[in-house]
Amino acid sequence: MDRSAILNALTATLDPNLQVRKQAEAQLSACETQPGFTAFCLDVAIDDSITPSQRSSSAVYFKNRIYVHWGGSTDRAIGPEEQEQIKTKIIEALVKCYNDSHIRPQLTVAVKHILSRGGWDLNQPINHLITNTTDPAYCYTGLLLLLEATKSLRYKYDDHDRQPLNNYINNTFPILEQRASHLIQQTDYMSGEMMYYILKIFKYATLVALPTYFHQLSNLETWVSLHLAITQKPLPQEVLDVEPSDRILDKRVKCQKWGFGNLSRFYQRYCTPTSKNASPEFIEYFNKTYVPQILQVYFGIVEKWGSGSWLSDSSLYNLISFFEKCIMTEAWSLIQPHYSAILRHLIFPCLCQENLELFEDDPEEYIRRYFDINRESNTADIAAVDALFVTAHHRFEEINGILGLLNEVFTQFFANQSEETALKAEGGLRVLSSISFALTKKDSPFLSQVDQMIDSFVVPLLTSQFLFLRARSCETVSIFSHTYTDKNVLSKVFQGVHANFNNTECLPVQIEAADALKVLITDSLVIDAIRPEVPSIMKTLLSLSKVFELDMLAEIMEAFVETFSDDLEPFAVDMGQSLCDQFIRTATEMMEMQTSGGDSAEDKEYQAIGFMNTMTTMTMSMTKVNLEPVFMPAIEFVVQNASISFLTEAMELAESLISAQRNVSDNAWKLYSLVIDSFQTYAAEFFETYIPFFEAIIVFGFKGLQYNDPKVTALKQVLHELIASPVDYDNVGAIELLEYIILTFNEFNDDLVLVLKKFKEEELAPHSIVRILLASMSVDSVRTLQVTESLGETLRLSEIWFNLSTSFETVYGLKLQILGLLGLLSTPQIPGSIVGYLQQFSVKLFTCVSRLPEAISKRQEQLKADYYSPVDYEDVEYEADEDVFKSTPLDDLNSFVDFNNKFTHLHSVMPERHQQIMDSLSVDQKRVLHEILMFITSQEQTK
Repeated sequence: MDRSAILNALTATLDPNLQVRKQAEAQLSACETQPGFTAFCLDVAIDDSITPSQRSSSAVYFKNRIYVHWGGSTDRAIGPEEQEQIKTKIIEALVKCYNDSHIRPQLTVAVKHILSRGGWDLNQPINHLITNTTDPAYCYTGLLLLLEATKSLRYKYDDHDRQPLNNYINNTFPILEQRASHLIQQTDYMSGEMMYYILKIFKYATLVALPTYFHQLSNLETWVSLHLAITQKPLPQEVLDVEPSDRILDKRVKCQKWGFGNLSRFYQRYCTPTSKNASPEFIEYFNKTYVPQILQVYFGIVEKWGSGSWLSDSSLYNLISFFEKCIMTEAWSLIQPHYSAILRHLIFPCLCQENLELFEDDPEEYIRRYFDINRESNTADIAAVDALFVTAHHRFEEINGILGLLNEVFTQFFANQSEETALKAEGGLRVLSSISFALTKKDSPFLSQVDQMIDSFVVPLLTSQFLFLRARSCETVSIFSHTYTDKNVLSKVFQGVHANFNNTECLPVQIEAADALKVLITDSLVIDAIRPEVPSIMKTLLSLSKVFELDMLAEIMEAFVETFSDDLEPFAVDMGQSLCDQFIRTATEMMEMQTSGGDSAEDKEYQAIGFMNTMTTMTMSMTKVNLEPVFMPAIEFVVQNASISFLTEAMELAESLISAQRNVSDNAWKLYSLVIDSFQTYAAEFFETYIPFFEAIIVFGFKGLQYNDPKVTALKQVLHELIASPVDYDNVGAIELLEYIILTFNEFNDDLVLVLKKFKEEELAPHSIVRILLASMSVDSVRTLQVTESLGETLRLSEIWFNLSTSFETVYGLKLQILGLLGLLSTPQIPGSIVGYLQQFSVKLFTCVSRLPEAISKRQEQLKADYYSPVDYEDVEYEADEDVFKSTPLDDLNSFVDFNNKFTHLHSVMPERHQQIMDSLSVDQKRVLHEILMFITSQEQTK
């Protein structure tokens, strides 16, 4: 191995000339097959006689070698002997470069990869390192290794899998306790960083299960005391002298964060009354012994913070989160006397912005930071909102105190409208929004006062000189789920919101006003007032969505489309084209960002999904307009590019387009072909997503085809392959699609044989088996029973069917049973295994026919309801009312006429069987059946 040549090649990998870099990489790649090359790279990385750039390049190359070639059987794999050599050397290397911020991170990542492959017990070297009290390099390295070891095992849950983690904890925690007691006294950065490692080790050690170390309750005392000491420890002045944005990067500040964070998470996971992760005795012990101590310390911290001491946003988040959890438990008795102080001096201040820099410099980011309700961020204001919500929900008696605070805040603002009081007024609006659900619930004693509250606190701020207050007041309007009883107040709210929407100079004001309009257009007064402007409003929203990546814009447009579909129909094609173009552009940008490994594309993903959802709403609301040619390019884009992020929405849109036209066009067949082809590559894994689309294809497309048509054969082949696969890609969905095909063509096929053989081999959802059995029985009961008899499954399937009776109470379920029963009871030779159940089958047929009218009425009532409003469906296992809004092959079947015809035919061709059925019914059942048949006959005669 030519040391000089390798060093030169490492240097050349940093050369700006692409050809030089490629040549160097090829030279290094050729060396990878030589034993000892990876260990050599490690030696170079810590060799002080070599240039820093060569050392860094070597460290990176070493890390990459570990990542790609640790294990495996290729000629480039790192062999077992060299692996053991590296395990020893890398620990020595970490000790040597413990304070080298360029080399150490690369080696740490390498350690992480080695640990992830398993088989590396670090107990002995870690213990040796962390017991060294003379050289900080040893203790630092030991803590770093222990951190990576516990991190690699953090998700192990059961006792056997957690044994290695418990070994680390049992061996090291007593030593860590000693080290921590020393480190807590120090203020230097290195000591802070080592303390930070100890806290992160505790986090990973307790992440999913309580360590056996803490089964000895006395061991917990030291760790609780340590965390409390850290939360109270003043930060060094050198830290406080730094700007807050840089300050939070200091490990000593992060220690404080994890002091609060570990206690909050530990309490939530192991110590709340509903926790299943610890014994009742442990929960009781912690709550009685430590919660009072923690709260007492926290009360003092709140008092100091209110007097000007500094805490990071993350520390405040975890501090408030602990209070929030205690509000829901018996610890409330300890908090309640201090709640007013917590509200006024902690929760409320955390909802007040300190300055308006972001509002002025980056309005779009300001909206994301302060108005996105879906934002998942550990910030103090989010914790404050959650704490207020929990208080209003669990401690409603505190509402009066909260309203008292609001009255003071707004009174002060209206008396002196300065920026300082305006920022507090904005905080007041956030408080009001957080408890709005409790004020507006039906049994709220404040319900009759809500209009007055909005009129007093919100309406004046809609026209405030402070634009950030206008934005927040609009958001408050959007959050209140409230039906205004005072239409004068509603009128003032609408006028204020409407004026703010027309404010094109301030993005947060305009966007939040649009969101408020989304809520207000549920009222007829607002609908009538705004209707003439709806096209121009949609034009504005579309323009905004082209410029700003805010997913809430799509939600607003969707609401307007739903409410004003008739008004927007003349503009539907242009709107749809704009939405489709924006979706494709945004999705393309997202894919490019993901490919390049750039910034997170999450915002673009949400925005694109919003566009797709709005297209679906337009399709379902504007049924007079054929939007299929407009929207189909967006769906094809998703399928052709395997854009999994949008697959669900794309298939929902495709299904909606077909269902709206009740026909499968040439464009839809082209899409169908693309979808079928996609099952050769990626689609099987996401089969469930395609089911609604395939259902629409079968119901509206297959009915005009022959059974042996290639389009039908292609889908059947996909379904057969999915069912035959050892992987469950959603067998239920595949079987039910086969059921639809059987009913559509009214033809028996080999599908039932495939499904029942699979059913004998492994567990499948029984309701789907019964459904395809009934479908097959309805088209050819003789062959169906021959199949079930040959497999010895006839009796078992019949019993399963009867046990699942409540799963078939929908219109479709009852129709399917009627068809299946008519087929079964018309079979000349009923198998001996079930012939004794003739009476039960007869009664079942009568029951299904008699219940069908009620089911039809229920379905019609549900169809009259707003498609998007929540419907109080009966919670029935398996099916319930999932088919209320979807089309099925039996929708056009008049089951009463079909029953009458087939039952009458049975009487003429099999009078004995007909008599057996009638003899199975009670007198009342016979009377009802007679009335049903007479009614059907009379209806047919009057046609």
